[in-house]
Amino acid sequence: MKVRSNMVQKQTSAGGRRSKNSAQLNPCQSSVFAEALGRLGGDEDLLRELAAILVDDVPPLVQGLQSAIASGDFSEAHRDSHALKGLVVTFDERGCGLMISELMTALKEENSHEIHRLSRNCIEVVENLRMNCKRLLD
Repeated sequence: MKVRSNMVQKQTSAGGRRSKNSAQLNPCQSSVFAEALGRLGGDEDLLRELAAILVDDVPPLVQGLQSAIASGDFSEAHRDSHALKGLVVTFDERGCGLMISELMTALKEENSHEIHRLSRNCIEVVENLRMNCKRLLD
């Protein structure tokens, strides 16, 4: 997976460099991303950079996961879910990482009923996280 940075640098009045998006989080954003900020040592710029990566990389992974499950390629679905888990684990909104781990177990066991149930739930939670990340970047 490629790491991208949508951050734009600009000069501060002190002559140092800071990111364009370094404005402080509003109280709502702070509460939504409190756990992630804790994991990142309070680095809001890093949070925004990881959010931008998640926003860009989730759609193709979700599409790949859905296609692989639909075609019965559980090995490919497992790879996609593993990559998806890597993207969300910093944020881990509503236990998303744990839910994806459960999906990965069901994929290894080729448990179709659980795969379909868990994949729907995972995709819903991941899409919710993606929307929260998009709002953070706006």
